[in-house]
Amino acid sequence: MIRTYNNGRFEWFVVAIVIALISLSALGRYWFMAEDARIVRMEMLAHRFVTAAANARVEFLVSGLSSSHSAARKQIRIMDQVVYFSTQGWPVGVSGPVVDGYSVTEEDCAQLWNLLLQNPAPISRPAQPDTGAEYQLNVGDRVCRFQLASGKAFFDYYPIEGRMIFTVGDTSRISIDN
Repeated sequence: MIRTYNNGRFEWFVVAIVIALISLSALGRYWFMAEDARIVRMEMLAHRFVTAAANARVEFLVSGLSSSHSAARKQIRIMDQVVYFSTQGWPVGVSGPVVDGYSVTEEDCAQLWNLLLQNPAPISRPAQPDTGAEYQLNVGDRVCRFQLASGKAFFDYYPIEGRMIFTVGDTSRISIDN
């Protein structure tokens, strides 16, 4: 009599568990890589944003308007939108000239995001929090904060000084008070 070996249920169960464990570890690794890629993309956006702000500053300074003492004249047009500049020549916003006691508005920050970045990604604002956008906007008195919706990375743009600070990590404890 010839005996043949038939795979039983136990062997198939072991094979399925091994495949599931390999798949799970690969999926976990992919998840971490995808999150790292989002953070790197945010950092690239931050650098593109500050480079565009510096380019706008150069355009403003070259135009000769920076020598004017009138706050209303500290403006240029970018993509058919009037953009106002600080006394140091950095793009501040679109809502009006920079005067003493100036405070950045949500509209200013959102417009800077749209004007300074080429093909900007959608960004959600505090007034409309659940738009499904990958990026969020938060505003302080003197700072625009652009952050990942997951909260893993953000950058702060201080429009009066033209300073940008990029931060990676848990942002749930960080406030944007000045």
